[in-house]
Amino acid sequence: MMNDINTSEEEMRVRADNYLRGYQLNRKLLRLERYEKEYFHTDEGDTEAFGEAPLARARMFDIRHFVMSLKNSDEKLLLYYHYIKGESVERCAELMGIGRSTAYRIKSRALRLAAEKMPKDKK
Repeated sequence: MMNDINTSEEEMRVRADNYLRGYQLNRKLLRLERYEKEYFHTDEGDTEAFGEAPLARARMFDIRHFVMSLKNSDEKLLLYYHYIKGESVERCAELMGIGRSTAYRIKSRALRLAAEKMPKDKK
């Protein structure tokens, strides 16, 4: 029974991690789209490429809004720097003035907190 609880908590943390990683993925998508337009002079009338940028921006806004809506804490700070700003957990630890192992513990708690607060449609 205890193993089932740990498994479901881990699954929730993994889902939260995947959701939050979407910010960096969409940032890369926008960067690649700009690169493609600049260097390959893609057709401005290409509706498929046109439709991706607003969707990526909307997803990024959604994720950023979610992180910023969490209560002020070390967990929120770590989520912001790690997922929104793209810093490594080690760099987050340095910025926050804490040890690496403490940063990883905070990340684990932060993902648990995020999983609990995530909108139902994102779970």
